[in-house]
Amino acid sequence: MNISVFIIECIIMAVLFGILVFGMLFASPLTFISDYPPEIQEEYYRSQNREAAKKTLSKIMAVKKIAALLVLLFLFAWMAHKAGAETFVQGLLAAYGYMIVLAVFDTCFLDWILFANIRRVRLPGTEHMEKEYHQKWFHVKVMLPLLPVFALGGVAIALVMTWLW
Repeated sequence: MNISVFIIECIIMAVLFGILVFGMLFASPLTFISDYPPEIQEEYYRSQNREAAKKTLSKIMAVKKIAALLVLLFLFAWMAHKAGAETFVQGLLAAYGYMIVLAVFDTCFLDWILFANIRRVRLPGTEHMEKEYHQKWFHVKVMLPLLPVFALGGVAIALVMTWLW
């Protein structure tokens, strides 16, 4: 497997992911409402009198996340193939690496640095919640339970990769 191709793929993936996320957030801060800390979500729903919309938005987010996971399954399999992964184990390590890089980029850069400091992506009625937007432990607590899921995703991606190529 070619490590330099893997690194270049990770950089391109992170940049494109950041552009996609922030593009969607600038269009509508509600795009990823379920990814905000609970205190911010509660304040938004309370301040906007939108309790009824809460359940509907949660279902829509679940559908969006499942669709994104399916797209990533095939995209990561293709990327692993392009990086030169030829065996199941190489595909598994590449896929897991892509997921870890994306998770670390999302948590450490998007959530902790950009997301916390750009007021335009804050939910209406929560602009004053400076401390809540700068929570670091919340994002880590969300990401840690996903590590075993990433491992299972890596297996699925490696299987798709070995099946397609």
